[in-house]
Amino acid sequence: MAAEANPSHSKMKAGFRPLLLLALLPSVPLLQAATAIIDSPAHDERVATGLLVGKLEGETAADRARSALVLYKNDEHPWLYSAALLTQLQLQYAHGSSSAGKFGTADWPDDLSWGDIEVRRFRLGLKAEFAGGLSLFNLTDLHPNFSNGFYKRFPELYLTWTRDDALALSIGKCELKFNREQEYLSTQFPVFERTAVGNMVYGGELTGIWVKGSGVGTGWLYSVGLFSNDRQDEWSRFGGAGAITVSKIGYDYTEHAGVDLAIARLEWLHNTKPGFRSSNSNPASPLFSNAFALSNEMEKGPLSLTAEVLLAEGSGSQADVAAISHMTRWKVKPKIELINVLEAAGSRDGSGIRLPTRYEALAPDVDVPFGSRWHSGYLGVNYYIDGHALKLMTGALYSRMSGRADGPIEGWTWLAGMRLIF
Repeated sequence: MAAEANPSHSKMKAGFRPLLLLALLPSVPLLQAATAIIDSPAHDERVATGLLVGKLEGETAADRARSALVLYKNDEHPWLYSAALLTQLQLQYAHGSSSAGKFGTADWPDDLSWGDIEVRRFRLGLKAEFAGGLSLFNLTDLHPNFSNGFYKRFPELYLTWTRDDALALSIGKCELKFNREQEYLSTQFPVFERTAVGNMVYGGELTGIWVKGSGVGTGWLYSVGLFSNDRQDEWSRFGGAGAITVSKIGYDYTEHAGVDLAIARLEWLHNTKPGFRSSNSNPASPLFSNAFALSNEMEKGPLSLTAEVLLAEGSGSQADVAAISHMTRWKVKPKIELINVLEAAGSRDGSGIRLPTRYEALAPDVDVPFGSRWHSGYLGVNYYIDGHALKLMTGALYSRMSGRADGPIEGWTWLAGMRLIF
């Protein structure tokens, strides 16, 4: 997840413009469909578009905000069922102090922040549902200050065909989903940052094809994906970039455990060209040839527990890394949730674990951001104004990296922020 903020993003090159036009092509039939609204019954709830804001009974303020973004909705249309815009905004502030100095969002590049507040995500998107089980999803990053124009890149644009819960096939560009915490949508993840080792194996947004399903047999779930290993602002390139495959198998044993939810997962990531990089505005591919994640998630009433073991096989100068993490979530009230995350990681090499770029590595006295052991603990509270669509977050993170030639780095970080998606 740390890879999503790339201070080196530059203006869109002329060669990228045809790709941008390709990304916008799906909007053409949507504009045609929007003209059909004029001919639709003005108060037909099957056509609940932005033109009907405030005209339907029982609407909340959040419902009206969502309705304003609906371009078209009609379940009886022969080919287009719905089309809606998406808006995503995530802001966060961090201030930390460690044995290597003070750090935080005040050190973040000006073109990625509003004052001392980091603009973590500033996006517009589009989602649509078509006849035959087809759906379209897109997210487009915008420059927070428009200093380099309006458009930045598109991290996700894919088409999905769904037969049922057991079979859904997608093609396009998406964020790579390896390990349990990466499977959370960024809008639904309850913590500001994913774990240190989880971020080290993060593959970014890649172009590929993937299939997944759940409820197979007595409760099996699966996912298999093949992706180009080239991280780009638009479409990944194929050929010499190599490939990343992600395979998952899991079992939903809820009915046997006497709880509200119980799922175990085993995942495998294989990278044919670790460290590959061809884009100056994107990080290199992770330096791991193989990574395995075993997780178990259980939920009972207001309490949720998730434990995960992650093993990653290093390539070249990158040493092998092992990590274990545990997340506890407790809904103390309908809108208030407490979250605790613990992580411990180790490597046989003094440069096996990287200090997180958010935000510990920003400390001024960090000359070598590597070590062989890592421990961290996060305690936070979320206030859900409208579920995950609009929430306020705050928390404190303790971290310690040891096994360094320059001695351990230990410190605290306080974070506060807001996440919104409509």
